[in-house]
Amino acid sequence: MTGSAPGYGTGLLFVMLATVGWSLAGVFVRFLPGLDGWQINCWRGFWMSVFLLAYLVFVYGPATLEKFLAIPLPALIATAGFFTAGSTLYVTSLTLTGTATVSVIGALSPIFAGLLSPWITGERPSLASWAAALMALVGVGVIAWDGVSAGNLLSLIVCLGVPASFAAQTVALRRYRDFDMVPAICVGGFFTFAVAGVMGFIFGGHPGGGFEVSVQQMLLLALMGPLQLSIPLVFYAKGARYVPAVTLAMIVMLDVVLNPFWAWLGAGEVPSQSAYAGGTVIVVAVLLSIFGDRWLSTRRLQAA
Repeated sequence: MTGSAPGYGTGLLFVMLATVGWSLAGVFVRFLPGLDGWQINCWRGFWMSVFLLAYLVFVYGPATLEKFLAIPLPALIATAGFFTAGSTLYVTSLTLTGTATVSVIGALSPIFAGLLSPWITGERPSLASWAAALMALVGVGVIAWDGVSAGNLLSLIVCLGVPASFAAQTVALRRYRDFDMVPAICVGGFFTFAVAGVMGFIFGGHPGGGFEVSVQQMLLLALMGPLQLSIPLVFYAKGARYVPAVTLAMIVMLDVVLNPFWAWLGAGEVPSQSAYAGGTVIVVAVLLSIFGDRWLSTRRLQAA
C-alpha cells in the first residue's frame, strides 16, 4: 500500500489523533503522584474498556454482541492478549531499568512491525520505510542518551517485549482490518485490569493490590481511561484499516516528541537540547515513512 491508496490520508489523520491522545499520559500521571504503574494500569484499563463498551453499544445497539462474536477467535486473542502483554511488560520494565532505556528499546516497534508484516499481513516494507524506522530509532536514542543504562539480561528481555507486543498488536489490526477490532481491544482492557490488579499484590506491595486507589484518584483515572486510551484506540483501530503497519508504528513514535511538548506547555519544563535534536530527527523520519514511497515512485516514473 502506498500513499496514493484510497483512504490513506484519512487513516493518517486517525493515527495522528491517536498519537496525540496517547501522548497525554505524562500529564495525567503528573496528577497521580501517589500511584504506581500497576494501580494506574489497572484502573486505566478498566475505564478504557467501560468507555469502549458504551461506545460499541451506542454504535451497534442490540448487535453489539454480534460484533464481538464476528471477530475470528485468533484475532480476538491476539489483539487482546498483545494489548495486555504490552501494558504489563511496560510497567514491569520500568521497575527493572530506567525510563530512557525503555524509551529507546520501545522505538524498535517499527522494526518489529516491518519484520512481522510480510508473514502476517503480506505487506513488504519498502526501503523508505526501513530507513525511516532506523532514523526514528536514532532520534529516540539522541533524546534518551544521557539516561540510558545497560541493565541486565532480564530487563533487556522484558523491555524488548514492549515494542514486540505493540508491533504484534499493530499487524494483527492490519491482518483483520475487515473487522471492527474495537471489541477485541475492549476485551484486552478488562484483561489488563485483572492482570495489573493482581500484579499490584505481588510487585506493588499494596494491601489492595493494583485495585487500591482513593475516590479522588479513581475519578481522575475514570477521565484518563477514555481520553488517553479509549478514544485514541478507536482512532488507531480505524487508521489501521488504511495505513501499513510500519507507518502506523512510525507515527506513534511522535509520542516521544509530544510528551515533552505537553510538559513544556503545561508545566513550563524546558526540553533539553537533545530533545530538540532527537525530536527533529523523529519528525523527519515520520515524514519519510509517510511520503517516502510516493516520492520514490515519482522519481522512478520520471527516470522512465
